[in-house]
Amino acid sequence: IFYLDKPSPCLFIHFIGLNFSFNNNMNDFVIGSDILDIGSRKVDLRKRNQIAPAGSPPFLEIPNELPVPPVNNPAEFVRSNFSSACGNSDSKQEVKFAKGTTTLAFKFNGGIIVSVDSRSTMGAYIASGTVKKVIEINPFLLGTMAGGAADCSFWERNLGTQCRLYELRNGRRISVASAAQLLANTMASYRGYGLSMGTMITGWDETGPQLYYVDDDGTRLKGRYFSVGSGSTYAYGILDTHYRPDLTVEEAVDLGKRAIYHATHRDAYSGGINNLYHVTAEGWKFIHAIDVNDMHYQFEEERQNSMQE
Repeated sequence: IFYLDKPSPCLFIHFIGLNFSFNNNMNDFVIGSDILDIGSRKVDLRKRNQIAPAGSPPFLEIPNELPVPPVNNPAEFVRSNFSSACGNSDSKQEVKFAKGTTTLAFKFNGGIIVSVDSRSTMGAYIASGTVKKVIEINPFLLGTMAGGAADCSFWERNLGTQCRLYELRNGRRISVASAAQLLANTMASYRGYGLSMGTMITGWDETGPQLYYVDDDGTRLKGRYFSVGSGSTYAYGILDTHYRPDLTVEEAVDLGKRAIYHATHRDAYSGGINNLYHVTAEGWKFIHAIDVNDMHYQFEEERQNSMQE
């Protein structure tokens, strides 16, 4: 951007925070010392200090750290404006989290089935229909995503790092219970910071198949089956009706598929692709990725045939 200074014919150039000046005598060409700051953190810090209101706390200067909100009380600001709430308890918030998903997992005699949809939404807006909501932590551990996609993805991948470090230090795989506890401890340390997570950690260890639910409050629950997300009530209806421990592998796969289908059929915020995994003593195995629209026609045909009989 070029500015012409009228009182004295001096041309000023301001470009990405750098100052150049040309006086009447071209031999007096001057370059500001801040040209040496190109590509450094000084430029970013200078811009931040110009934007931040007076009296606000400084931005974090630690590399790879997230900056805090430029307000006097960042923690209270996050709790008041970015909390993940149910019902209309967030009605006074400027930003409301309108989430939607369906994830489920259950144990049976043949292992563990993990079944999820793939739709990512923000209220009525469908951001993506191909989100991978199963995080492959290691060859024997899986995690699911429900809530904030960024929160779940980041912290479950961080859990994978912690599990790998445990394995290197101790010479053996971490148990599912310990992995779930590590994630719960992390969530407890960030309680009140605005995270939104409802995850399941499942896998096979020395004690057999294990399934845990962990959320952003640091809650850690052990169970036979869980479903998390806006479509979970519909999925629970199918699981409560048809689940039994002695399911065959084929029956278990069909149950996981049907539960996700009925949830996506009734819940507008769930949909896309049904991704299904089977966990055994040899590790997890990816079974299928089926469009829920295709499942609709399959199950509708079955329903029509059963009504005719």
